[in-house]
Formats: sequence, C-alpha cells, structure tokens
Amino acid sequence: MAFPIQLSTALVFLLLQPVFIFSQPLVNRATVFDSASHLRQKYDYVIVGGGTAGLTVANRLTEDDSVSVLVIEYGPLDSLQPEVLVPGLPTPKAYQRNYVSVPQPGLLNKSQPVYSAAVVGGGTVINGLFFNRGSAADYDGWETLGNPSWGFKSLLPYFQKSENFTPPPPKLAEYPISSDLEPHGTTGPVGSSFPQYQYPILKLFYKAWNSIGVPSNPQPNGGRAVDAFYSTLSITAWNQSRCSAATAYYRPIEGKRPNYHLLTLHSVTKVVFDKKNKRATGVQFLPRNGTQSLQSVRAKQEVIIAAGAPRSPQILQLSGIGPRKLLSGLGIDVVEDLPGVGYNFQDQPSMFAGVTYDYSKYPAPSPGLYFSNQTWVDLQLKIYYENRTGPDTQAYLSGTTVAFLSLRRLTNEYQKIIASAEKTDLAKALPAGADKTLLKGYSAQQAAILPDYNSPDTAVHELAFQGGEVVALVLLKPLSRGSILINSSDPLADPVFDYGTFQHPVDIQVAIAMYKKFREFVTAEPWKAVGMKETTPGPSVEGDAAIEAAIRNITQSTWSHPVGTCSMLPRKYGGVVDSKLRVYGVKNLSVIDASVMPTIPASHTSSTVYAVAEKAADLIKARRRKG
Repeated sequence: MAFPIQLSTALVFLLLQPVFIFSQPLVNRATVFDSASHLRQKYDYVIVGGGTAGLTVANRLTEDDSVSVLVIEYGPLDSLQPEVLVPGLPTPKAYQRNYVSVPQPGLLNKSQPVYSAAVVGGGTVINGLFFNRGSAADYDGWETLGNPSWGFKSLLPYFQKSENFTPPPPKLAEYPISSDLEPHGTTGPVGSSFPQYQYPILKLFYKAWNSIGVPSNPQPNGGRAVDAFYSTLSITAWNQSRCSAATAYYRPIEGKRPNYHLLTLHSVTKVVFDKKNKRATGVQFLPRNGTQSLQSVRAKQEVIIAAGAPRSPQILQLSGIGPRKLLSGLGIDVVEDLPGVGYNFQDQPSMFAGVTYDYSKYPAPSPGLYFSNQTWVDLQLKIYYENRTGPDTQAYLSGTTVAFLSLRRLTNEYQKIIASAEKTDLAKALPAGADKTLLKGYSAQQAAILPDYNSPDTAVHELAFQGGEVVALVLLKPLSRGSILINSSDPLADPVFDYGTFQHPVDIQVAIAMYKKFREFVTAEPWKAVGMKETTPGPSVEGDAAIEAAIRNITQSTWSHPVGTCSMLPRKYGGVVDSKLRVYGVKNLSVIDASVMPTIPASHTSSTVYAVAEKAADLIKARRRKG
C-alpha cells in the first residue's frame, strides 16, 4: 500500500471532508501550464494527449531526470472534486468530449454517440471504474497477428507493474472472489480493489447463473476471464476513492520533476516533419480559448501520439500520414501513404434490457433509490464520508457483478455461427474505401479470432447487472469494423465516425444468442424469490426475426471502449505501427494508446491501456539507450 500514501497532503485533507473543491493554488504548485509562453523551445519527448497512456509513459520517461518531456492535453486538470473522487457520484460532464457517428445501416440508420474524455487522465477520470483483463487468448491473438512479445505472458508483467491490488475485505467473503495475489501487482500506482458494499440482491446473481450451468469464477484476472465473476474496480482501497491515471501517475510527482511539463487546454493540430528524411521534429498546437495563434514545440527524440482511438488517427491524417487518396483529395501533403490510419475501428455494441420485480419481496435497498429518494441519497453520501462504506463505494450506474460468456456457453449453435463467419465475404463487410491490405488484415484477424469463438476460455459476451431494472448486454468481440476519417483539412473540424455496427453478419447472430441467454438468466429459478420479470424488449418479442428487429432498435454502437484505429499489425495487413509501436515509413514517431490494439480484448479496456503504455515506456527507453 506504499504508493497511495505518496498522494499530496491536500488530497488526504480532501478525503476527510464532506465536500471540498480545490482552488487554483494546487494547480500552480504542479508543473502545469495553460499557456505556451512558459514552455521550452524543445524537449526530448513531446506526448500528444495526457490521458491514460500519455500520463503513464510521461511518468516512466521522467524517472530519468536527464530526460525532458512535454505532455499536451486538450482538457484541464480535474479539481479533485467529489464528483471525480467518490465512486457513487455522477462524473462531471465538463470532462467529456463527445461526438456523433454517421447513420448506422445496421441500427436502422440511427446515428450513434461517440464518447471520449477531455481531462488530464482521460477516461479513467470519468469511466465506470471496472478494472479487469481479457483472457490470455485475447492477447495471444495480437502475437499471432505478427507482434512478437505481445502475448499474455509478455504483457502480464506490465499489467502487474501498473497495479496496486488489495484483496477483498472480510465482509465480501460470501461472494466468489479469490485473494490469490499471483496474477496481480501489489506495488504499482493504480489502485485495484473492491468496494466496501454490495446490494443484497446480488447474492442471487451468482445463484441464478449457477442454476443454468454457468459456474462462478473467483479469479478472472489470471488469463481466463469467463463465467460469472466479481470484478475489481480502479479504486484505492484505504479511502475507497477513484484512482485515475492523474491520481496514479501524475499527482504523486507533481512539482517534483522539473523535467516534466504538462500543457493543458491546448489541441495539437499536426506533427511537424523534416520531409527530407521523414523525421518527426515536433508538433503544432492551438489554445482552446478562442485565439487562433498557431504555436509549435520541437521534440529531439520522439513525438509520441496518445490522443486516444477517436483522435490519434485524425492527428496522423492531418500530418500527412494516412490513405493517400483521402489526404490528396483534401490538399494535404502526403508524408507517408499508410492506408490503415483510421480504419479497423472497433468498439463493443451494447443494448440495455429491462427487468422489474415484486418489490414486496425485494431485499432492500435497491439502486433505484438513487433516482427516487433524495433523503436516502444524502444519507449514503454522509455514510461514505464518515466511514468509507455504503453504496457510494460502488461506481455510479455500474458495478462489479458480471458474467462473461464464451460462445459455447452462450449458445448450442456456436459451431453454426463459426461456420457462418468462415463463409462471410469480408470485402462486403469492410468500410468503403478500404485498401486491399486492410482486407488481408481483416482476414487475418478473423482467422485469429474464430478459434476464440470456439474456446470455452474466451468470452464473446458480457452481461452486467447491478441489481436495478437495467441489464446491459454487450458484444465483447465483434467482427465488424468501422473507420474514423477526416473530411476536412481544418484541424478544428471533427472527423467522420463510422462504427460499422453489425456490418459483419455474424455479429447480429451472436447478439440474438445474447438476448436468448438473457431471457434464460431472467427466468432462472433463484429470481422467482423476488419476482423478476423481463420488461424490455419484453416477453412478447418471440422468434429470431422479432428479436433481431428489437436488437437493431435498442442497441448502441459503443461500450465506450474504442480501439484499433492505428493498429499494431504488419504493414501488409494495413498496420500503422510495428511491434515496437513505431509508425511505419517515418522516423521518431510512435503511437501508444488504445488505437494500437489490433483486435479488441474481451474486457473493459483501461487496465489493458495501462499495460500497453507501461510496455511502450520500456520500448521507448530502449530506443534511447541505443542512441
């Protein structure tokens, strides 16, 4: 537990108060600037994006006081307000930067939200705190696709390096949670632990799954993330507060490393190149305050892109790295023709089913009280501040109880679904304008994924349940692919987001199986004790055609886990970065965020982003040592 104690005394003071919002002096103590006038003309490394990956790498690089790093972040540094720190409170909307996709043919031509963060620490400041890993095969598939040393065994030390795991408290002994420390890290910066409260009805969750043949899995983080389990959250155990990348990787060193500068409230517009040798030499950027004065800073060693899967491809494209036809058509000088930039976009389609109960039999309290009883809500916050217990130690509108099901667990027709995937014309499933190398890569991806579909040890579906009237059904490993492409050379214009949801026909087949499994779960014998009944889409929805129509109507394209838009794949497969995370065809430019994941793991993604970034830091350090 050594690392959390390094938090500032101001933070400890905050956590002892009912409500307290830090004022500007805290920010002034750190090496944080909101004006470029304070910057040096050049740094060893310039990191574009101060989210999860950017802060991780900046921290590790500046451990060497001879290495200078500048991080440029679009959002502000959060104020450590209760809405950030208290898991049970809704997070500030001011820290979101959201967009809208193009209409999705697979979802009745409805446009879909694209969620992203605009704050130092990125999504870890505003996410649902769920902190799990995929199965070993999720990462072994990356290695199979041509990325040596990116399998689960190679990544596990980096998962552990980032993690500060605390075993469950005795009050959770009745739940299926292992105290085994072997797969966990216990000295890393990111708090990984369990909330000090659970709604009583959740005892029935595991009984219901067990009654229909799905066992409980006490240890989902050792390489087999399947079946019904109780997940860790990214909270610090001793104070039950959110542990974001800013809390873990920035605040413990704020003001202590003069070689580390963080520029907030600025947007990078492009990477600057010495075009004679295609070497990245720096970046240009603009302030967010409305002034249009373009500024620049130089990077002596590398420019490191960490703007996240929605924005990293846009920056590369604006910089002249991307599909030649797209860039030339917008009048952008092509530095390197990389057809894969912006393609291979993946997220996890989700739908929200509804249930109700006989509340005369429901074991109080219910999460629904957050929306119906303000007196109860106020009392829970008081309990949290006084004792660090109660429902506010659980994540807002989220939880810890899930079932991750393999395709074999999901449906007896799994072989039929796999056979259907093998017969699919993948060229028809790719986004318009995709290069032939992307088709090769797509084929290679499907060949790597389908063995997972046939495995009992890799999930394709998540059912998340907190005890309320909403049940989330998530397609964890979709075969569909989308794109994020610019349609303007204006750096302030948003790119075009296309999820490509359900463009691969097998995805809707899996989604139908998900809904049928949900119905089996809801009608399991243990739920009769509380009178659980389905309300949405509703028991009148019967037959595959009707279920499919309902799914297309209620599904959204995202589970807020975008990946893949600057994929780590061989160039012949439409890859953007190599296995060392270096952008193909240019020098001194790398990408380190979720956009490099070639296939989405069957998990929530924050812990994987930390592991990727920890490994990226070692790769970058190794390049520096080589000179």
